[in-house]
Amino acid sequence: MDKSSRSNPMLVGENARQSDVNQSWEQDNQAWWDWYVTLAENESHSTNDLVDVAPLPAIDLPSDADIADELNTLYQLTPDKCEAFHRDGFIKLPNVLSLGAMVRLRQELIAILCENFDTTLDGGAKDRFLSLEMVWLENPLIRSFVLSPRIAKISADLLDVSRIRLYHDNVLSKEPGCGRTPWHYDDHHFPLATNAVVTAWIPAQPIPREMGPLAFAKPLQVFELVKDIAFNKFDTSYDRQIADVFRQNNVEVEAGPFASGEVSFHHNLSFHTAAGNRTRQSRVVLANTYYADGARVLDQPTMVSGDWQKFIPGVRPGEIAASDLNPICWPTEG
Repeated sequence: MDKSSRSNPMLVGENARQSDVNQSWEQDNQAWWDWYVTLAENESHSTNDLVDVAPLPAIDLPSDADIADELNTLYQLTPDKCEAFHRDGFIKLPNVLSLGAMVRLRQELIAILCENFDTTLDGGAKDRFLSLEMVWLENPLIRSFVLSPRIAKISADLLDVSRIRLYHDNVLSKEPGCGRTPWHYDDHHFPLATNAVVTAWIPAQPIPREMGPLAFAKPLQVFELVKDIAFNKFDTSYDRQIADVFRQNNVEVEAGPFASGEVSFHHNLSFHTAAGNRTRQSRVVLANTYYADGARVLDQPTMVSGDWQKFIPGVRPGEIAASDLNPICWPTEG
C-alpha cells in the first residue's frame, strides 16, 4: 500500500499511523461506525432522490407486560430452518415479533436515539449511521427484547449449542441518505475464539429494498473465496474486492425486503452487506449478538472489534468471556 492511500479522516492516533489493524480501537463505538461506513463503495446520490415509505399502522399497542409474555413464548423452529442456517449461514424467520411489539420497539428505540444524539430521526441525523450499545442495562423494555427466551433459544438452536451468552445489544439507525454498509463478516468484529456466534437482526419496521435491508451471500462457505483478501482500514478496496470475487464466482445474494415482525439470524462467518437508505424514514434495528458459553476472548483482538472491553469488562485476551455483562440467555434459570 503506498503512503498516499494510507489515510482516512475518521482514524486517529495509532489507528491512523499503523498500516495494519493489530492495535486497539482508540475512540468510542459511534466513531467506529463513522469510520466503518467510509469503507463501502457507493454511487453518488442526491437527497432529492429519497422516496417516501408507508407509515406504520395506528394500532392499539401492547403493554410492557404483554411484550414480556410474547418474548417469553418459545418460537417453533423447524428442522429445515436449522438446516438452511447451517447451509447458508443465515435464516430469515417470519412472525418472530407481533406487529404491536415491533411498533413499540421502534418507538422506544427512536426515543433512546433522539435523547442520546440530541437530534430527530427520519432525516434529522443527516445521513449518518447511528449506534448505541448496552441499552439493555438501563431500559426495561429493551431488556425484554435482548434477554428474550424466544430469541435466545432460536439462536442456541441454530448454533446447535446448549448454553449461550449475550455479547452485546446494538441499536442501529441507518439514517435517510446514508450509504452502503461494506461487505464483511462478523468474525472480524467480535473478538471471540469461536465460530459459535450468531446475531439476531431485529428490524423495528418493515424494510423495503429502498431502505437497505441486510443482504447475505450464500452458501456460508463462500467465505472461503475471500478469507485471504487483506482487510484495508483506509479505503473501499476490501469491499470492492469482495464484491468482485462474488461476481466472478456467481455467488447468490439474498437481498429481499423484511416484512413486519421478520427477524434474521446470521452466523459470524456469513458475509453480508446492506444497501443505502434511499427513503425518508430511518432504518432502525436492534441487533443482539450471542455466543456459546465457554468461549474465550482472542489472544490478540484488533481495532476492528471496536471498544470490545466495554462489552466484556474485566476479561483479558485469552480468558473465558463471561463477565457480569454477558449473562446466560438460554437456558433460562428455573
